[in-house]
Amino acid sequence: MGELKGFVKNGLDSSTLINLIVVFHAEFDEFRAKGFTFPPNLFHYHAVSYSEVIGILINKHGFSKEKAKNSFEKLKREFDLQEIKRIDSDETYEQLVEDANKEVVRKERNPDLEIGELDIIIIGGFLREGINIVHSGDNGFLKTCKYLNINIAPMPERDIRKENEIKKLLKKH
Repeated sequence: MGELKGFVKNGLDSSTLINLIVVFHAEFDEFRAKGFTFPPNLFHYHAVSYSEVIGILINKHGFSKEKAKNSFEKLKREFDLQEIKRIDSDETYEQLVEDANKEVVRKERNPDLEIGELDIIIIGGFLREGINIVHSGDNGFLKTCKYLNINIAPMPERDIRKENEIKKLLKKH
């Protein structure tokens, strides 16, 4: 695929994918209202996120297996999500990510910023694909991306929490 000029390539981590499904019901129009438009935004996720997202939707949010899979498929369609798959050359990128995360943990003197193996794979794929902005709610993930000179966009937790409270109140009435 040729390089797309003028487009912003957004990488969505697992926590962001989950929030888009749970909070925004995988509706692009709701997300667009938060300031994202198309074009010039292109959205990408790493294939390793799929099973984690499905598992959390089922185990933490009470979705049935079918509803979780259907919700993920809806999200892929609504956002025209592009899947990033792991390839052999990603090992080099993943080593860069692992080293960067170790440096972030050391510099910040905070072992809570250590990221897991799947996060290393995801960020490695984002590096290879030239993702411009990474969206996440995980501090270790975000700080590692920033260290690697990838722009970051933390999920607005306060806004998401408030939106969930409002939706719960509306359901009661």
